[in-house]
Amino acid sequence: MRSLRFLLIPLSLLIVVGCGGGGGKLTTPPPFEGSTRVVIAPFVADSKAGNLGKWVPINLGDRFALAFKQTEWIYDQSDTVNPVAAKLKELSLTPTDIFEDAALAARVGKALNADLIVVGQLEAPKFQRKDYNQPVKRQGRQVGISGSATYIRVRQSATIHIPLKVIETNSGGVIFNDSIIDYVKYWFAFQTQQRGQVTFKSETEILADLGKHLTGRIAHALYPTGMPEVEEGEVLLRPNVELLGSGGVIQFD
Repeated sequence: MRSLRFLLIPLSLLIVVGCGGGGGKLTTPPPFEGSTRVVIAPFVADSKAGNLGKWVPINLGDRFALAFKQTEWIYDQSDTVNPVAAKLKELSLTPTDIFEDAALAARVGKALNADLIVVGQLEAPKFQRKDYNQPVKRQGRQVGISGSATYIRVRQSATIHIPLKVIETNSGGVIFNDSIIDYVKYWFAFQTQQRGQVTFKSETEILADLGKHLTGRIAHALYPTGMPEVEEGEVLLRPNVELLGSGGVIQFD
């Protein structure tokens, strides 16, 4: 009985390991260079992400089409040029279906005669605004208070997550599985009496910036040796003014 107990322990460990190993993080870049055709499907998108589920794959497809001229890139480019959306409709599938089920994604890829298919899910972006109400000084041409003006600062930011997968159509195996994070920031500085005159970034404008910025983040993750690295947390707007606080020059980062 004692020996049987020892035999059962490693067997149970094998079962646990086998069950938990399917959804792990895979960050090795997919083999685009050796692929004849690659599909970039429309991304699943939260309602707060606007049209990014459509525009990010378009921007991504355009970038990769320039980088890999020997590979045919299949993606929806407009409401009329939409081979992937048309195939999904023909197969009675949705972007959510193929994101959640690699076998269904592989089925769509095979139907489009592709080697690989890229799928993603844009989660709800988080918009934040922080007001720094402690006044700081702008040093003017004269030294001292007479050459300074009092300013306050505001920072806007937005963060978005996108789980991203690449599936090999022949095997149905997930060969890339990672979560890309994008984070952009905007700084404003203005005199206290001008607060009501400042135009801050709207969520629509921020989403448009995220669409461009996120595309660069994804492209680098999928092809790090050929696509430039795009900084997470990049500042897209800085005031053209030098401000002095109690600790010295204010850094807009």
